[in-house]
Amino acid sequence: MQHTAEIRGVAFDIDGTLYPNGRMYRASLGIVLRHLRLFRAFGAARREIRSRRPVTDLRRETAELTARRLGIDAQTAGSLIESVVYERWERVLRRVPLFPGARDLLVELRERNVPLAAMSDFPVTSKLHLLGLDGLWDVAFSSEELGYLKPNREPFEELAARLALPPGEILYVGNSYHYDVLGAGAVGFRTAHLPGTPAKPGKADVAVRSFAELRGWLLPRLAE
Repeated sequence: MQHTAEIRGVAFDIDGTLYPNGRMYRASLGIVLRHLRLFRAFGAARREIRSRRPVTDLRRETAELTARRLGIDAQTAGSLIESVVYERWERVLRRVPLFPGARDLLVELRERNVPLAAMSDFPVTSKLHLLGLDGLWDVAFSSEELGYLKPNREPFEELAARLALPPGEILYVGNSYHYDVLGAGAVGFRTAHLPGTPAKPGKADVAVRSFAELRGWLLPRLAE
């Protein structure tokens, strides 16, 4: 989908968008292998929860779905998710570099007074700190806070509200075509698909392979 309005705000997914997923997978291989059943059960639970409506308590329901697959109680599953997935796995980011040019582009946009946002399906505050990116954002939050993960509308509608901009004036940058491009596009955002590999634009405004390509496309389209 092509838009003509100028871009006044830019929002980013985090995982696989600001840093390469492949490096994260290699760095976290030991943890994942030690807790393989947990990661598989948690992943399956998250896939199921994305299509569930209504969701009254996302973390509790995710723990229940994970527990069912592991044959344990929900409280134990919730504790494992918190300690292994949200804490130990996240700390691996200390050993994972950003994509080349990612921080430079964020700093440049910040210096141009372009409102910046980070919105992910996982907790963001400690993750941005580990990546050395705290202090750059006007808005940063996890879709978990709203009870609905991407590609549901709620996280993107909240993102536009917190940026106080119409969706059509916000560029959302993500590596997932389904969760990021289609999710944001359904709410009216402009979208950039940055998978790190060759990709066709599809319904994205642009598909790029690097932050250098993204910068070249984005800067001429920024509002003065």
